Amino acid sequence: MKLSKECRYGLDALTFLAREPAGTIVASADLADTLDISPAFLSKILQRLARAGIVRGHRGAVRGYALDRDPRAITVRAVAEVLDGDDLFARCIFWSERCSQTHPCPLHPQWARVRPQIERELEELRLADLASRARRRRR
Repeated sequence: MKLSKECRYGLDALTFLAREPAGTIVASADLADTLDISPAFLSKILQRLARAGIVRGHRGAVRGYALDRDPRAITVRAVAEVLDGDDLFARCIFWSERCSQTHPCPLHPQWARVRPQIERELEELRLADLASRARRRRR
């Protein structure tokens, strides 16, 4: 299991939004500029997060994105599964298609043991936790 660059950028954007006052709408171009991410790539990520109900897109005079839920209610696992796929934790750490119960990779038994721990950790880790950590680093 490897989290994608898309997931990293999505978490960065969500962490930024979580640090803003509730309901703050941030233009995706401003967010991309602040985070040094390609605006087109970030726009696609935000659209996927909007379809999943994690952010809400706003049109009209004030255009942009805001969190659609309280950051304490958004798990890192949920974000990772939206951006990297529902089967994220079922995939092999080496090969996503060549490893299985019938044809295991060299680390298959170990991965089977640690995977539930990683799932649990990412389920317990909330967007609010990431935002809190980011605030402490900025001081």
